[in-house]
Amino acid sequence: MKHLFILFILALFVSTAFAQDFTPSTKWSGEVRVRSEVDMRDFNNLTPANTYTLLRSRLGFEALPVENVKAFLQVQDSRTFGQEQTTQTDLKNLDLHQGYLEVSKFISDNMTLKLGRMELAYGNERILGAVGFHNFGRVFDGGLLKINTESFGLDVMAMNHTEVQAYQPNATLATTAYVWDGGYDIYGGYATLKGIENQKIDGYLLYQWNRTTTVTNNSDLARFTLGGYGKGKFDEFDYEAELAYQGGKVRDLDAAAYMLTATLGYSLSDMPVSRVAVGYELLSGTPAGDTKYKSFDPTFHTGHKFYGFMDYFINIPVNTGGRGLADLLVRATMKVSDRGTLNFWFHNFSLAEDVNGEKGLGQEIDLTYLCKYNSNLNLELGASTFIPGELMRANFGSADAAFWGYFSASVMF
Repeated sequence: MKHLFILFILALFVSTAFAQDFTPSTKWSGEVRVRSEVDMRDFNNLTPANTYTLLRSRLGFEALPVENVKAFLQVQDSRTFGQEQTTQTDLKNLDLHQGYLEVSKFISDNMTLKLGRMELAYGNERILGAVGFHNFGRVFDGGLLKINTESFGLDVMAMNHTEVQAYQPNATLATTAYVWDGGYDIYGGYATLKGIENQKIDGYLLYQWNRTTTVTNNSDLARFTLGGYGKGKFDEFDYEAELAYQGGKVRDLDAAAYMLTATLGYSLSDMPVSRVAVGYELLSGTPAGDTKYKSFDPTFHTGHKFYGFMDYFINIPVNTGGRGLADLLVRATMKVSDRGTLNFWFHNFSLAEDVNGEKGLGQEIDLTYLCKYNSNLNLELGASTFIPGELMRANFGSADAAFWGYFSASVMF
């Protein structure tokens, strides 16, 4: 992490030295999204619904001052209506969402260096995602080296998750004394194989190192995730599959966990329903009394896309008590008009490992309607219900069906 600044200075020098016939340019971009939600997820229909309205505003500025060098700044204000004490002076919701420098043709023509705060989204975002539905989203701080050739692409990353060594602007005996680094860093690589028609094949290796020592002489996390992702199409059939394994250490326990997902879809022509799909997802869990940590942890995923829009299982493995998750999924898509698309999901959730002989969590049905009103404005309406199984009834102390819905309007420019 400490060599990133030196790399950027080198890249800036190389790019400036060879710049020719270049015209500097700038560009603005932005988003304003308003989403109202009705929340009845407590499995008790006798209680009133909670209602919220969320606002996310983003303003981005891109500058290309010299050839092959780009700077991007994006500020974000995320708020829930009515949460601030005053709309005139409260700035606590305003933050830098992204701010990075990017140098293309770094050292060679097929290399790009990116440094700063940035979104990361790879594959289908089951491992690394930007969490676009969330009112804040997710970003990473660090450096990214991108290598692109005709046959493959490779992104090598070094990201800082948590920093515990406080920056000291002045040098004194006290401020320069070594402070043990108990921070949390992420390193890894994501590769994509190119040149296969209608097929996407990716592989990745991610290493998470949290040097906090909750258990004496053991880092809280020293774990790697090794996986592969594939997506493709054969005539009317399409598929998507991902397999990942986690090893290393979680505190004082050896890690041995896995994730397996597979979806098969079929597209229909001249039919009201344009596509149907069936899928299965399995995230391993730790059986009671096991001496290894077998709970798969998709730490940086965009879970809202995969494990039900009601977000009961958005924080895995915490939301499943470390017992993993199995999901049998059915999906259908209907093209309502040139502008509108209707989507239907059915999930049957269960634990991968039982709790006192019980695995059933329940069934969730999600229905969304997306209207692309024009090239800048999107309107979206969603409604969901969850029918609880024995474990969800016990966890929430209620047995009614739960409901959740939303309406969203977003303008991009």
